[in-house]
Amino acid sequence: MKKLISLIILTTFISCNDGDFDVPAFEFSETVSNCGEYLLYVTNASKTETLILNFTNKQISGTEGEKSFEISSSLPVTYRIFEEAIGADYFCQEIPPATPKVVKELTAESGTINITTHLKEGKTDVYEYDISFTNLLFFDKNDERIFFETLNFGTFTN
Repeated sequence: MKKLISLIILTTFISCNDGDFDVPAFEFSETVSNCGEYLLYVTNASKTETLILNFTNKQISGTEGEKSFEISSSLPVTYRIFEEAIGADYFCQEIPPATPKVVKELTAESGTINITTHLKEGKTDVYEYDISFTNLLFFDKNDERIFFETLNFGTFTN
């Protein structure tokens, strides 16, 4: 009887599986990198996760104040996980490199991009853009929701 109970307990522990559920960390550096004027991105410490924004001159301009824009197909927010660290020039190449491989890519379904523009302290022609999100919603292919009521993207200087 003891052997049977031990076998059942052992089988239970061995058969437990948490599946492929992968919870993204969304912990990025405060440094906003850019490629050109309007492609902005942040990476995590290991440079294997990125959050990417692709703006136009309507969102990034030399007018001080606060602006909000709804996320859409023409103003996307993309999250990517790579199998290994990306290089500093990854997003600036005309043809995306074959490596590192993109393991997961999510495009935001909805949310608001908030931009506060102000002159950089001590400068008369350099602007800083504090960028954040509200109600940012991602769906993955398994219909799992990733939602942030607020998420700070960082500060971009132009």
